[in-house]
Amino acid sequence: MFFAHNFLRPATLALAPEQRILLWSGVFSRFFLWVWISVVMLPVTGYWAIFMEMGGMKAVGYHIHFMQAIGLVMIGLFAYMYLFPYRAFRRMAKELLIPEAAMYMVKIRLIVTINLGLGLVASVLGGAGRYWF
Repeated sequence: MFFAHNFLRPATLALAPEQRILLWSGVFSRFFLWVWISVVMLPVTGYWAIFMEMGGMKAVGYHIHFMQAIGLVMIGLFAYMYLFPYRAFRRMAKELLIPEAAMYMVKIRLIVTINLGLGLVASVLGGAGRYWF
């Protein structure tokens, strides 16, 4: 998300709108496959570690509970984005309805920005949370 938001997006602004939409359509189709894999694997491996190696939810610090809550919110936001704005974007891009596709890109970018911020908070909690809670 960080790369797409801070590097790829600014670089695409030099492209014509149709090229930009087609590029993002190709990027999303590949990227979201890996996001779905992550959406499954991160909770599975995290809960495995909590329950098999750390002694369950009572044994972990508050920072783990906060990370879990943030992760669930992020998964919910991604699922919403994928099922609604992204599907509409993909349809509009396929039909080359560029202004309409761009409208959905704005919604996707907002959700990605929120998830990026949440992910950064979760990363800080994971790395340093045990020293605060």
